[in-house]
Amino acid sequence: MFVADAHCDTLYQLTIENLPAEECAVTLQRLEMGGVGVQTFAMYTSMKRPDPWADAQNMKEAYKRLPICHLDSALPETPPSLPCGVLSAEGGEMFKGSVKLFRALDDDVHLRLIALTWNYENEIGTPARLNDDAPLKPFGHELLREMDARGVAADVSHLNIGGFWDVIEHAAVPPVASHSNPRWLCDVKRNLNRDQVRALIDRNGYIGVNFYAGFLAADRPATIEDVVNCIDEICQMGGAGI
Repeated sequence: MFVADAHCDTLYQLTIENLPAEECAVTLQRLEMGGVGVQTFAMYTSMKRPDPWADAQNMKEAYKRLPICHLDSALPETPPSLPCGVLSAEGGEMFKGSVKLFRALDDDVHLRLIALTWNYENEIGTPARLNDDAPLKPFGHELLREMDARGVAADVSHLNIGGFWDVIEHAAVPPVASHSNPRWLCDVKRNLNRDQVRALIDRNGYIGVNFYAGFLAADRPATIEDVVNCIDEICQMGGAGI
C-alpha cells in the first residue's frame, strides 16, 4: 500500500513554536515506522502574524534542513524506499494578494498544494467557519488560474462551500481536500458533505482523512474505528485508497 499524508504542521512547530525536531508530531523516524511514502509539509502562516511572507521564508528554510528526501519531480507511482517530502501552503495570506509572490515561492520550492484559506477571510476567499455562501474573490480566481498554469492543486479543506464550488467549476488541476472527513459522520463545518465528496471523486481529486479527534467524533472520544469508517465511506462512494 502507498501511504501518502497530505498535511502536517511540522514546519509551524519548528519555526513559530520553536519545538525541537524530535518533539514535532511528524519526524523521519515516525514516517519510517508508519510506512509513509510521501509526506506533505504545510507552510501555515496567519494574517494575524506580523509578516506572513517572512514566516513562509523561514518555513521554507526549515523544510530544506529536514533530514528527508525532498521530492521535486513528479509524484511516484510506487512507494519510494525512503519517506519523501513535498511542500504545500496553508492559507494564501503569505502571497499578500500578489501572484508574483506565488510565482517566486513556487519557483523556489515547487509547491504541490495551496489551501486557499485557513480560518480567516483573506484576499482569496472565505473559510468554512465564517459562512457557507461567499464566492472566491477576484484575486482567488486570478491565483487559481496561475496555479493551474503551474500544476499546483487547490486545497479546499478550510474553504467555505461557495468557494469550494468555484474551485470545482474553474480549477483545471484536480482539487484536493488535504485533511477533511465525511460530514455525515462528524457534523463540523470543516468536514465535507456528500455532494462535496462526490464532486472531488468525480474530478479525480484527493481526500486526505483527518486523524484529529474533533473531526472524527464530535461528542465522544475518537477511535481508530472512526478513521476506518471515514475511509470506508469515501471508498464506497467511488474513492480509491492508495
